[in-house]
Amino acid sequence: MPATISLTFGTLTLNSTNNITISKISEKSAKPVQTTNIPVTDGAIAETAKIGPKTITVEGDIAGTSYDDLRTNLDTLHAGLLNGLQKLTKDNERYIYCQLKDFSYAYDHMTRRATWGASFVAHSPFWLAETASTDSRIPVSTISYVLNNAGNAPTRLKIQITAVGAIADACKVENVTTGKSFQFRGTIATTNTLEVDNRYDTDDFQVLNNSVDAHTNFEGDFLTLDSGNNTIRYTGTVGPTVLLTWRKCWY
Repeated sequence: MPATISLTFGTLTLNSTNNITISKISEKSAKPVQTTNIPVTDGAIAETAKIGPKTITVEGDIAGTSYDDLRTNLDTLHAGLLNGLQKLTKDNERYIYCQLKDFSYAYDHMTRRATWGASFVAHSPFWLAETASTDSRIPVSTISYVLNNAGNAPTRLKIQITAVGAIADACKVENVTTGKSFQFRGTIATTNTLEVDNRYDTDDFQVLNNSVDAHTNFEGDFLTLDSGNNTIRYTGTVGPTVLLTWRKCWY
């Protein structure tokens, strides 16, 4: 099914429901590159830059049937935009978490219409799929399998390993494609679940053994999926169910 336009910020709909018309949406991404000059020679040393926050600018107008009505509509818009960190959407398939940086408006007719503009900052500069992707299986130890991230950017991964029998210092998961892996040195009791969450649910790294923090028994990396196919390998005690959850991700 083709995507449908859906302009929202949190619970605020940016359309005719709130007497709003959008005229322009723009995005700006940057990779701040730090350089150090090399003495007595041309050129510089440049670090490998990472993507900084994304800035999204939305412009439009808002209408009213009278001055009082227009003022009320502007109040509703301004309050909705000031509602902290929220999901911003352009369509029904993707979203990005961001917060308002600045807002301005100007009346071009005091009783009928005002133009406005808002800039948002997304600290994680990626658009995510509304629908999560999952893979659940009982893997064969040391035998690899392939997962696909259908977006064009790397995405964060949550891994849940549920033991059918106790797993003691025998649990390793690798993304062979990225060269990253982790090993859990503690014990996962029968029927309990180890969760290793690379900021999928929140902005925090989490290692939970039966819902109890277990960072002290964690060694290695919090995993991601590159764009496209990724080769995953579980090594350890036979029999657990391994559930991987991610969202397709776009720049």
